[in-house]
Amino acid sequence: MNRLLLSLFLAAPLIPVSTSGMAQSQFDGRWSVRAIPEKGACRRAHDYTVVVENGVPRNAVSRRTTDRATGGLEPDGRVRVSLQRDRARVAITGKLAGRSGSGTWTIAGSMACSGRWTASKWG
Repeated sequence: MNRLLLSLFLAAPLIPVSTSGMAQSQFDGRWSVRAIPEKGACRRAHDYTVVVENGVPRNAVSRRTTDRATGGLEPDGRVRVSLQRDRARVAITGKLAGRSGSGTWTIAGSMACSGRWTASKWG
């Protein structure tokens, strides 16, 4: 179950999608993100790195783009992503401001859990 959480959460904010234009370059750079489960079947917190380039967030390690995703990083820093992978769907919302950010996430489908995330920009 923790593997599913990790793979879904890693993929969601990292797929280069945006419905209302690219986010400001103020968010460009490397971000450390921590996903903390609070309810449901997910048990462990997970840390990962996101790179934002020209306002487009992506996984710092993988460029996987086979998941169906909508939303993305908005110019004002709002994060709104919905990702469908197999029988699971993850929704991530929140806000980046300056060099930090936070929000919530929910996984529904083959497993159900939810929690919060925090982010800080490197350098």
